[in-house]
Amino acid sequence: MEAVRSCLLIAVLLVGAASDPATEDLPVCLGTDMKLALLSSPENQYEMLRLMYTGSQVVHGNLEITHLQGALDLSFLQGIVEVQGYVLIANVSVPLVPLDSLRIIRGSQLYNSSYALAVKDNGGLSELRLRSLTEILLGGVYIYDNPRLCFPDARKILWNDTLDEQNTYKNLVEVQKRPALCRSCHPACKNQACWGSTAQDCQSLTHIQCASGCLRCKGPKSNDCCHKQCAVGCIGPKDTDCLACRHFNDSGTCRENCPPPIIYDPITYQSKPNKNRKYSLGATCVRECPDNYLAMPMACTKVCPKANQEVVVTFPNGTEIQKCETCDGDCPKVCYGLGMGDLQGVHAVTSSNIALFSGCKKIFGSLAFLPETFKGNPRTNTSALEPAQLDVFKSLQEITGYLYIEAWPENSTDLSVFQNLTVIRGRMLYRGVLSLGVQNLQVESLGLRSLRRITGGLVLLNGNRRLCHASSIRWERIMHPPKRSGLQQVILTENRSPEECAADGQLCHPLCANESCWGPGPGQCVSCLMFQRGTECVEECNILQGSQREYSDSSVCLLCHPECRPMNGSTSCHGQGAHQCRQCLHFQDGDTCVSHCPSGEKVEQQTVWKYANETRHCLPCSTNCTLQ
Repeated sequence: MEAVRSCLLIAVLLVGAASDPATEDLPVCLGTDMKLALLSSPENQYEMLRLMYTGSQVVHGNLEITHLQGALDLSFLQGIVEVQGYVLIANVSVPLVPLDSLRIIRGSQLYNSSYALAVKDNGGLSELRLRSLTEILLGGVYIYDNPRLCFPDARKILWNDTLDEQNTYKNLVEVQKRPALCRSCHPACKNQACWGSTAQDCQSLTHIQCASGCLRCKGPKSNDCCHKQCAVGCIGPKDTDCLACRHFNDSGTCRENCPPPIIYDPITYQSKPNKNRKYSLGATCVRECPDNYLAMPMACTKVCPKANQEVVVTFPNGTEIQKCETCDGDCPKVCYGLGMGDLQGVHAVTSSNIALFSGCKKIFGSLAFLPETFKGNPRTNTSALEPAQLDVFKSLQEITGYLYIEAWPENSTDLSVFQNLTVIRGRMLYRGVLSLGVQNLQVESLGLRSLRRITGGLVLLNGNRRLCHASSIRWERIMHPPKRSGLQQVILTENRSPEECAADGQLCHPLCANESCWGPGPGQCVSCLMFQRGTECVEECNILQGSQREYSDSSVCLLCHPECRPMNGSTSCHGQGAHQCRQCLHFQDGDTCVSHCPSGEKVEQQTVWKYANETRHCLPCSTNCTLQ
């Protein structure tokens, strides 16, 4: 996912056996956490995978390829070099999954708590191109119930070379037997070990052929050993010659840890800030945490740990850094959403927890509305949520996680309880994919009139048969960072067609700019064609007419101060202050319009006495006056 997309770009130094090291932008994607669940239709499943992984090289999470049917083009997977979690390929009928470039599976998460590579129940899969896979750092292998899959084969892969020597699951290898009529490895393959039938599919051996003491090597000689920080293999003996790093990649150098924030100066015998400090992000060292990540002393994170609070630092140029800071004593009370605080492990908003969101302007976590929200759960003695209880969200302005809605009150025509929501950060994503998901509702419009920024993940609006206006939104202006490589970040499927909406009069109000809106009426425009008063678009401001006069500031109508006199045929004010009136309604004290002249009032530690002359200007009383 681009960063409020699934992917972000991190500048690192890449090393490859076929080319010299070069500084590049390495596209990193967050991966998914769907297991065998189908989030939407198979068509949308394919589209989500395509949007997430096109141009990506590193998956910061799990690579789950599931529920794909037919002869689909999966060439967007060919660039993936590294997976931090596990690889799952299940319930697909595509003939080919081309993971040609995948070198390493780190196994930071394991499928079913055991497997780094799981390939199961794929009726149509005949070729799994893992020709570059050289190392699995942690986790076992499970390949079963793939009736047409010839490679990899239990007898044709030397798994003791691929599974790291320190992998505690290295003996957990469960691989099916070869189907009948499978081709053999190419004659060029040593030991007849291969991932496929061509010469390109020969297994690269970088461990079992090594001299004693080598974790990885580029050949059998003792001087062919890779540096101890190398994974996969190498092109030479140095820590800059690795094909992948065992721990961290620091601008092309493999290290045990990233450069720390504090170092010891042996000359002064004191600790001092390290000007070369870096943060760890997955297996990469970065100088700054990417947008939408929180900086900690040593690492970039999506969630502040216990006893820490989220702090936003704004610089004079308007840029922001979001970081975690240790609380001085107890942390300030904040509103936690699903997956955070007391709602850790809770999957849906229900009648038992909705009171926790009362009065919240910012929710640290996520919100999900599932069928159990409005039906209740007899097993947990949770009653159904009443629609009126949703009003607690009217004050909400920001969600740091996701907003996912799969169930909603039947008589509600929109989601307007979120009318003041401006930002969905998407630091946590629904199933590792969605920052905003609205599926299978009866709403006619979204009503998210204040939403201006989504900073991570994809948007899915699917199966909302009565939904209009969603296709009018210029989503590319809301998603941040902007789309790359021409890819959209929004999937709109099986909603009401724009043609049907237009025929039924469901159009944006004429005062909406670019015919873009969140729903009907002048209060649902994304931006205004003419002027904006409060939350509504208007034709003009009340500059020359109306009981309450206004002035315009960048096409926004703002009220003059109540002490400004409404003028006929000219402007009444040029700002909101009482000193910015053209004429005063009551009295004028210096440059300021006032309701009465100060008489015995304390001003700057002295008592002021004034009177109004015939022109209603406030003048100071004479020193000879008796003050009563």
